Amino acid sequence: MKEILVKGGTAEAFEVRKGGKFRLTDVKGGQVADFVAFNKDDLKEKSSPGHTRISNRSLRLKTGDSIRSNLRHEMIRLLEETAGHHDILIVACDEQRYLVDYGVANHRSCVNNFEQVLGRYGIDRWVLPEPVNFFQHTKIGDEGEIIQLPSINPGGSFVMMEALMDLVCAVSACPMDLNPIGGSNITDILVTIYD
Repeated sequence: MKEILVKGGTAEAFEVRKGGKFRLTDVKGGQVADFVAFNKDDLKEKSSPGHTRISNRSLRLKTGDSIRSNLRHEMIRLLEETAGHHDILIVACDEQRYLVDYGVANHRSCVNNFEQVLGRYGIDRWVLPEPVNFFQHTKIGDEGEIIQLPSINPGGSFVMMEALMDLVCAVSACPMDLNPIGGSNITDILVTIYD
């Protein structure tokens, strides 16, 4: 077993072998964990929320669902989850999000976090997939509007997953503190790898 503490507002990358299990835990509660994955043997194959939505025929992820790749292959299976809400609609925050929407320059972002930790694999921002936003609470309104709500999962909430291929993964403990999704208290995500 290996544990990696992803400090609030930062990211970490890690590898999981096919058949290995790993868990993301929201340590204190209310924290969104942006997640991306790549096929270790072919980094052009990556997690795809769009392909995941159509393959699962759902806008939500639940126990038993799989995260699909841009080639429609099953990459990851959700074995157990305790939060009850995970977003597969919203793109990762980047510098432009903070600057254009909030007028804030030099704010940490998930895209920059991913770029920092995945650089050693030759992965830069231009090939990043859209993330799976574990623990993010998003609703669709009656008119199709996207409603971003505060994350309501309590501390200790987790998602347990199984790798269905050799993976390179990254998790960003999302630094968004200017809209409701994570509140103003950005906290840690714990990655536990049972490999």
